[in-house]
Amino acid sequence: MTLQERLEKIRSSPEPQNEESAKLKVLAPILQDLGWDPYGPEVLYEYSVGGGGSGRVDIALRGTTGIVAMIEAKAPNSKLDSHVSQVLGYAFHEGVDICVLTTGLEWWLYLPRESGDPAKRRFAVLKLNEDPLEQLADDLSAFLSKENLVGGQALQRAKLVLKASLETARLNKEIPGIWAHMLSAPDDELVELLSKRVYENTNLRPARRQVVEALQRSPQPSLPTPSDRTMNAPATTSSSSRDTKKKSPIKQLPTAIELWGHRYPVRIWKDITRIVAEVLYERHSHEFQKMLDLKGRMHPYVARNPQMLKVPKPNSYYEIGSTGYYIDVHLSAEHCVKRAQLFLDCFGYSSSELRIHFE
Repeated sequence: MTLQERLEKIRSSPEPQNEESAKLKVLAPILQDLGWDPYGPEVLYEYSVGGGGSGRVDIALRGTTGIVAMIEAKAPNSKLDSHVSQVLGYAFHEGVDICVLTTGLEWWLYLPRESGDPAKRRFAVLKLNEDPLEQLADDLSAFLSKENLVGGQALQRAKLVLKASLETARLNKEIPGIWAHMLSAPDDELVELLSKRVYENTNLRPARRQVVEALQRSPQPSLPTPSDRTMNAPATTSSSSRDTKKKSPIKQLPTAIELWGHRYPVRIWKDITRIVAEVLYERHSHEFQKMLDLKGRMHPYVARNPQMLKVPKPNSYYEIGSTGYYIDVHLSAEHCVKRAQLFLDCFGYSSSELRIHFE
């Protein structure tokens, strides 16, 4: 049974009644599909933290050099907020880089050794009853599979996701204040830009005083909310993108994306993935082959042979120009954006450089 099939089975089964049931029916099978032997010496139950019996974490995953991750399980429908400090304390004390707090159906993933309050150390929230199965399988594999945890790829990827999330949060905080200042004391560049746009639309050239007064009368901007007409591309599997998923404008169709100051019209969500891939090829054609290494548990995201993408029908993949590189676009709206972000990450770009516009 594949991990995705396992997740589908868990989703269709009755909810676990208690913590022990969640460990047996959800956590152990998932760990097994992630390459761990849940009944062998590498999965340690009730692991004593600190060696003095001061605390015990429900599950510790042991690699070749020591504990590589900790999982603290709570009963279904538990309020995870009240247990965050517990699992972070356990993991930090043991020098573990990744820890998980879970009810079995909801998973909060942390980097306990990063600085800041707990909210700034959480890099993903996974909901087994709500999130797309393919993305859940990819996320669990990326961060908790034996291969990636032991090899260090899980920590590297988690740090990229957390960094992108924090950068987006900072931009959302800073942009309104900067814009408010620009409106209260418009500089020549802003006045000239608005004057130019007025002339282009009306064939009339306004006086500078008129433009300044119009800008100063503009409503003061507030912090962006999920209902704004533009949004930053969410970081892949980041906590911020998952926490606001139900409130985001994901059900609307995008009209354009903005990348490095250039605007590109789009009609549907898969256009975002396509255009980002095309622009990256223009910039990095000499090293574009590194995209072939991007893959989930089931199949690659970029391939030379479209059959390797294992998509259900021909219009589920797209060739980037006439380059011979094919990408999978059989994705939900949210994952079209996340896949585009993953492509940007591959070449060292931040999610904050991609913005999505709506009418």
